[in-house]
Amino acid sequence: MNSPHVSVIIPVRNGKDYLQEALDSVLQQSFTDLELLLINDGSTDDDYDRYALQDERIRVLHLTGTGVSRARNVGMAQSRGELIAFLDADDVWFPGKLQAQVRYFDAHPDVGVVFGKFIRWPALPGGGFAPASSLMQDANLLVDADPERSGWLYTKLMNGVLVGMNTAVVRRSVYESIGGFNESMRQGEDYDFWLRASRICEMHSLNGSVALYRIHESSAMHQLSSENHLARLLHAASLRWGYKGSGNDLLNEKSLSQRIGQVEFDHAYSHFWKGDHSIARKSFWHAMRSRHRPMRCAIYIALTFLPIRKRGK
Repeated sequence: MNSPHVSVIIPVRNGKDYLQEALDSVLQQSFTDLELLLINDGSTDDDYDRYALQDERIRVLHLTGTGVSRARNVGMAQSRGELIAFLDADDVWFPGKLQAQVRYFDAHPDVGVVFGKFIRWPALPGGGFAPASSLMQDANLLVDADPERSGWLYTKLMNGVLVGMNTAVVRRSVYESIGGFNESMRQGEDYDFWLRASRICEMHSLNGSVALYRIHESSAMHQLSSENHLARLLHAASLRWGYKGSGNDLLNEKSLSQRIGQVEFDHAYSHFWKGDHSIARKSFWHAMRSRHRPMRCAIYIALTFLPIRKRGK
């Protein structure tokens, strides 16, 4: 069997409610030379082998609940394409996405990663979601890159440029050079992956949106951890690679301190309103040390010592 040009990796764990829409958005792409690796990570809500009956391009691999990083790594190891694309089981690609990215790779052989913007797709007040068709755009019309989000991106990634996992396509040669996702990380494993990629290749963003990112209670956006994984990752990256990018860009030490301060403040703010005041206090203190909103941090720190009022009281 000839190798497909693109391998699409979709990890899933108990995701049958949204999975079919994700699959359809891949299988209905105008670019058809692809394989779809569905990595079932210990699901108990459906017979995932049945999805392989829908299209000969689908392969289903089974794991035992080892986590999304392991699932993606197994998918990449089993993939055969020259390009590797990612999609989460509850998200949706726009029509023409792959065609636009493959075309861009062909025109820019030195670029190692092509990604794009995404549109947040929140749940409606009464439950459910607006139809994906009402939010769709023709991504095949995207030809040019966004210069502010393209090039040697190490310093821009450190300063907050986001590479949406469900938007990115990476050359196999990049994956083979940097390895897979860090399976020991509970959060931020995708950010770590793109930081490593940014040290060896240019990464370009198409100048427009290419996917929908579904936001619901189990979304990564809503998952809070007591550890500030992003702040730790930024610290570790600056120690590992320093302040100079692979191009001519230079990471300003003051701007990095401000960036970490913002990350600490956001972490503290989320935990404060969740009622985790001890965690919030620690992060507000770190943010204040970075001179990020010092007066506001001081006020919040004082508030963390007050008794927590229960709802309805």
